[in-house]
Amino acid sequence: MTLTLDTPVALSYEDTVAHFANLIMRASVRDIELASRWYFEAEAVAREVASNLNCSMEIAASVVSAFSPRQSWSLNVRNAISFSKGETVKCLTNNLNMANASLSNGFDALKGQKTNAFARAIAGDDNAVVVDVWMMRAAQMPTDSPNKTQYAFVSDAIVDAANMFSITPRTAQALIWIIVRGGHA
Repeated sequence: MTLTLDTPVALSYEDTVAHFANLIMRASVRDIELASRWYFEAEAVAREVASNLNCSMEIAASVVSAFSPRQSWSLNVRNAISFSKGETVKCLTNNLNMANASLSNGFDALKGQKTNAFARAIAGDDNAVVVDVWMMRAAQMPTDSPNKTQYAFVSDAIVDAANMFSITPRTAQALIWIIVRGGHA
């Protein structure tokens, strides 16, 4: 592969942490406000799902996360709430299968690192770090789909950057996501 100036190149671990810290430092007040609320708003969605299904937050957050692959957040929410009301949901078959498995297996139903971490973050785990396409781009990784080693690399770098600012890893991840993606979606 020939590298061009716009080809993303993986940074060293220390440079990745520094890059994440620089992104956090350039956050606007609005970015910080959005990031600090993001997972609390997602928790509210899970609470609604939990109420509809009369289940635990683990199961509800897992259902919400199950509908996340290849979906906008608004469609993710709509699908999770519809599912929790027993309505027919049109989505990827695998997402529906994961949601159904979540009803009995909670977090364990979500085999993907991203969906599992997302469910844990939604359920209130401040240390859960979600690494998706936008976080891979933020880390300047050469792929949008991390393997286990890359996932751990990016996740650990976010944790270290979060510690530099005394914020939770899930809030740091949300903030970096908002900055890189260009807004709250």
